[in-house]
Amino acid sequence: MFVEVHVERGRIRALIPCATGSIIRTETSTFEFPGCSLYPGFVDNHAHIMGLGEFLSNTRLDLSSSEQNAVDLLKGSEIRDGWMRGRGWNHELWTDPTLPSRRTLDNEFPHTPVYATRIDGHCAWVNSAALIKAGIDPSDHSGLLIDDDMLPVMHAMPEYSDDTIRDFIMRAAVVCSEHGITEVHDMDVSEAAARITRDLAESGKLPIRVQSFVRGQNGEWLDHGLLPAGGEFHRVAGVKLFADGALGSRGALLAAPYTDDASTCGIEVVTVQHMLAQCHAAIDAGWQAIAIHAIGDQAVHNVIHVYEQIRQREDAQEIILRIEHAQHVRPEDVARMSRLNIIACVQPTHCISDAVMAEKRLGDCRLPWAYRWRSLLESGIHMGAGSDFPIEDPSVIAGIDAFVRRIPRGMQAPWQKHECIGQDEALYAFTEGAHITAGMDYRRGRLEVGYDADFTIVDRDLLSCTPDEIHLTNILATFTAGVCRYSRYAT
Repeated sequence: MFVEVHVERGRIRALIPCATGSIIRTETSTFEFPGCSLYPGFVDNHAHIMGLGEFLSNTRLDLSSSEQNAVDLLKGSEIRDGWMRGRGWNHELWTDPTLPSRRTLDNEFPHTPVYATRIDGHCAWVNSAALIKAGIDPSDHSGLLIDDDMLPVMHAMPEYSDDTIRDFIMRAAVVCSEHGITEVHDMDVSEAAARITRDLAESGKLPIRVQSFVRGQNGEWLDHGLLPAGGEFHRVAGVKLFADGALGSRGALLAAPYTDDASTCGIEVVTVQHMLAQCHAAIDAGWQAIAIHAIGDQAVHNVIHVYEQIRQREDAQEIILRIEHAQHVRPEDVARMSRLNIIACVQPTHCISDAVMAEKRLGDCRLPWAYRWRSLLESGIHMGAGSDFPIEDPSVIAGIDAFVRRIPRGMQAPWQKHECIGQDEALYAFTEGAHITAGMDYRRGRLEVGYDADFTIVDRDLLSCTPDEIHLTNILATFTAGVCRYSRYAT
């Protein structure tokens, strides 16, 4: 929309209609964007800031076209603290979609431990040297680790220094600003990352707002003395758990076996009883938001069962209960989510990347339950949106395009078109709708007097342009708390 906004002390003081574009007037400066539209700042409500910084700093295996090509890319990697690391490989996109082998890494790296994670972050490809470091006999090992099996090798790797973590966070934050993002819900956050994010925020260096959902799978937040805490640019907002793994690595928990591998239904990362105990402990300690990763239909079902029991607590009626991803939801569970006021936090670009793979994993009968957006909204379920970066690109524009057109890579037409949503609904999910999922909608996500002056300026009207034009949109500027954090064009 075209509008002139007056900003004072980081809040909106006045809104005046403007016929020629968008103007922002602060106490000291005026920014004019002729012919451009201004919206509430974009929010990514499920992402990994440290992961993006690490991804940008280490070898990018998402560029690989084959197993050998991935090894060739790793040859140029920096060896940090004695280890070689990479992220992003996806065997489904290789010329030969066969899972990689430890022996291929051993041939090139017989002595340096290598740890290379799949694009979804739920599978690691390692060599013998890495297994030995973790105390694992490599003799009959494939070199592939899924979900909890990754932990021994992860624990064997030296922890990043505070300086490295700080660099990762700042690199990722700058990229977010360039994509028009003013706020991120950071998932599965360690004590060190939460502490350093707070320090960056309090020193005024952080260009985006961060809501940290701290690691809670085994009560890590309690071990480190983390509790809910608020600030203008950093807030420790909630606890994050995992119910299953990812569909690509066949770790997502399904009620029936995978169509392309009848030997498995996926992985139950923790039991319902364990999740319930962790949720009760979090609420007893004062946490007001719980986010649980659940991708497969059985994992989603299990989480709903946990949340159903949580809602029976008198002090939990207003607790924010989130299902992260909710990629595969049975019809009966859609109705239960609505009745229990459970929020679906979805990543639309996952659908664009995963459609072909999902068809193989789920088969025709279960596909109607996958990547449901229209079904969730029509059932009265609140839906907030994110990208899950670095698994996907941080681009909110790509997310809005995915919501509206739903055309996977390599396809020419919408995939399960009945689940597409409108441009207004898509924009809402990345603005006010995303703020609702962290309880911040009372002061962010709207262009209203008194609300925080977080804005994204783009070169077209996202609500009136044709669906085919959405992906052509350019981010021109990003303002957080009334300060220009990124500008491509301003006069």
